[in-house]
Amino acid sequence: DLKPGNILLVNGTACGEIKITDFGLSKIMDDDSYNSVDGMELTSQGAGTYWYLPPECFVVGKEPPKISNKVDVWSVGVIFYQCLYGRKPFGHNQSQQDILQENTILKATEVQFPPKPVVTPEAKAFIRRCLAYRKEDRIDVQQLACDPYLLPHIRKSVSTSSPAGAAIASTSGASNNSSSN
Repeated sequence: DLKPGNILLVNGTACGEIKITDFGLSKIMDDDSYNSVDGMELTSQGAGTYWYLPPECFVVGKEPPKISNKVDVWSVGVIFYQCLYGRKPFGHNQSQQDILQENTILKATEVQFPPKPVVTPEAKAFIRRCLAYRKEDRIDVQQLACDPYLLPHIRKSVSTSSPAGAAIASTSGASNNSSSN
């Protein structure tokens, strides 16, 4: 359940370590249970915080919907939008019940940006990539980590001495040499 309430900033700073909590709805996507093309079955339909769930989680049919790590990318897009604009992009003033009854997320085919505050076109494009309505059009977690909008910020903050930092550096071209930025 990726949402602002489950993101902790260590030492209360935006530049410090970030921890994610509440893995109650998480899934292990190992090679045996996950196919990157087909995804995996959503087994907790109706659970979660609706404002942060993508359209595919609301599809009802004979078979459970297929999900992938793109569910989390959608959540990142909603969180990023909310950080910039102070409101959720879809169903901001609605209750969870209203979101479900009115199919708010299923109707959320395109994100709209308010005129204020002024946000760069690059930031808006990043949000659009995260909030692509069709999961086939949405970037995945690996693409998110290497997104052109995030890379300059990642390069400035990643320490390649940590395993996570080294992994990001190896996929993004980030350098431990701060003079190259």
